[in-house]
Amino acid sequence: MTENATENVTRRVQAKLGSGLDPKSEPSDILAGKDLSGKVAVVTGGYSGIGLETTRALARAGAKVYVPVRNFDKAAETLGTIEIGEVIPLPMDLGDFASVRRFVDEMLESEEQIDLLINNAGIMACPQAKIEGGWESQFGINHLGHFILTKGLLPALLAADAPRVVCLSSIGHRRGGVNFDDINFEQTPYEKWTAYAQAKTANALFALGLDMKYADKGLRAFSVHPGGIMTPLQRHLDNQEMVALGWIDENGNLSELAASLFKSTTQGCTTTLWAATSEMLQGKGGLYCEDCDVADLADEASPRYFGVAQWAVDPELANQLWELSESATA
Repeated sequence: MTENATENVTRRVQAKLGSGLDPKSEPSDILAGKDLSGKVAVVTGGYSGIGLETTRALARAGAKVYVPVRNFDKAAETLGTIEIGEVIPLPMDLGDFASVRRFVDEMLESEEQIDLLINNAGIMACPQAKIEGGWESQFGINHLGHFILTKGLLPALLAADAPRVVCLSSIGHRRGGVNFDDINFEQTPYEKWTAYAQAKTANALFALGLDMKYADKGLRAFSVHPGGIMTPLQRHLDNQEMVALGWIDENGNLSELAASLFKSTTQGCTTTLWAATSEMLQGKGGLYCEDCDVADLADEASPRYFGVAQWAVDPELANQLWELSESATA
């Protein structure tokens, strides 16, 4: 990293740009007038929930979209609803590092450059499980799998003109940062939301670290909180827990609070699309975005559902995570 790049990191300002966009904008609002013809995109988790809507929007705007697929039967059903554009599914499982590397090899054989990488896939608040290497599954799948993918695709990303990487984080990161002393819950009891917060913090720190290392080569990276959306991501939560969280009422309907804050699946992909394409972000990077704008830095007085915690945008922690991830995936 050059001296100038280091200075840019320390001078980043995590504050709204004033995009003027509605937090519940639709993809057509974000991509209006944008022609992505000739662009190549990769969208992980691009056949379900907000990932599917991200794929649909990018393809409709003219991009060729590759979708890593773990379940081809499900992908065939959902991707078949995309009537406009070129969408190419290829096999990959983020929890199987060899699978991720095979996908990388196939992509580099197929495309000389990749303009957009959307690290959208993830799991949330699931029962304790381990993936290869003994890594806790939420950290391993949400972060380490994407780390291998992104690093592997760097030759094609750096060959593109102004490539961008968008990493899906979550407001859930505010529950806590990365516990570098016990990432795999070997010394402390497993708690699914603490594990999710750690993984989502890691997603934000990875975007920051990636931008710190490659901004001077033209690559910019951002992390995104898409908003509250009812998608298959909630599959590990029963109704009783969602009532306790304030998301639904006793009858299974959205609560008044959730109805005011939650977004549809189409609205849930718009901050991703904004981070991937907005001219307002030219010359910027490593920022955490929400509601189609850059988020404010949170403090003790910040509303629970908005803003980014300092531990998710800390350059030193981003470097520490990068070093750990390099070692974990070597």
